[in-house]
Amino acid sequence: MTKTVSCIYNQTMTFSYDHNQSLGYLTGIASRLLSNMLATRLKAAGIEMTSEQWGAIIILLNDGAMSQGQLGEKLNLEKSSVSRLTDGLEKRGWIVRSKDPNDSRQRLVEPTPKALDTAEHCATIARAIHKEAQLGMTESERLVARSLLSRIIMNLKGTPNRE
Repeated sequence: MTKTVSCIYNQTMTFSYDHNQSLGYLTGIASRLLSNMLATRLKAAGIEMTSEQWGAIIILLNDGAMSQGQLGEKLNLEKSSVSRLTDGLEKRGWIVRSKDPNDSRQRLVEPTPKALDTAEHCATIARAIHKEAQLGMTESERLVARSLLSRIIMNLKGTPNRE
């Protein structure tokens, strides 16, 4: 799609990039909508946790204790962002940091019993949001969507596709 647009100083130019066809734009909007909806519903349930914090808790519950660096890699976050994230989680009592028994220079991040106790309630809320987001999609379409998004992530991370 090519458009002629008027610009400042009464100049016209041709522009041919439709944001509505942009994967980055569409996934960004979907991500923000999902995150905002999750944050709203968690807050309504009396759970003081952001969607980003929930993502970290899920990883820690599923994969176990790990260093902040490993958590940052899994979340695709920079060191400073992971530090702020884990600080917030620790202040709220969702995680604890402990010395790594295999490397005294490292500290491990692990979920607390409070995180485990609350996780199923959070997961129920997240599942309901996913169900709403996928209304009208068949199981096959849902599988294809997850598969394609996973492939995009692998491509962008530079991981070879093993299919």
